[in-house]
Amino acid sequence: MWGQYGGLWFFNSFLYLCEVEPPVVVGKQSMVMTKLKFGFVIVEGCGEQTMIAEHTLHAMVEVEGEVEYRLVPGTAETVLAAKCFAEFTSVDAVLVFLPSEENQAVLAAALNGLTEVVLDWNMPIVTTTSYPDGLSLARAAVTMVGIQMEMEARAAEVAAADTAVS
Repeated sequence: MWGQYGGLWFFNSFLYLCEVEPPVVVGKQSMVMTKLKFGFVIVEGCGEQTMIAEHTLHAMVEVEGEVEYRLVPGTAETVLAAKCFAEFTSVDAVLVFLPSEENQAVLAAALNGLTEVVLDWNMPIVTTTSYPDGLSLARAAVTMVGIQMEMEARAAEVAAADTAVS
C-alpha cells in the first residue's frame, strides 16, 4: 500500500497506512535539517511493530545511517541494553519494545531502570508500555528529541546571555 506524506508518496510493506505528522519544528530550525540516530531495544517476540516504527521515523525526520537494533531475552535486560546505547553510541533516542503481557514486578523494575537511564544520560527513551503501536512510539520519540533539542538550545542561549552580562 502506498501512503502520502506532505505530497510525497511512500510504500508501506505492511499494508498499513501511516498517518505521519509534519516535521517537528524546534525553535527557529526544523528537525528535518538535523540527522537523527535511533536505537531499538526489542524483547524477544516483541518485534512486530519495529518496521512500522522505523518507516515512521524515516517519514518524519532524516535518520542518520541505519536504526540500531538490540534483541534482548527478557524485559529485565532492556535496562542494560538502553544504558549501552546511552553510554557507547551516539543515538538521539531509544525505542523499547516490551511484551504486552508481563509480570508487573518485572515491568515496574524495568521501567524504573529505564527512567534512571533517561535521567543519568539525558537521552529520551520511549516504550510500548506508554505507546503500544509503532506509529505512536516513533512519533513520541521524535517529539521527545525535539523537546530535548529545544531545551538544550534554550540553555545555550541563557548561558551565552549570562556570559555576556558578566
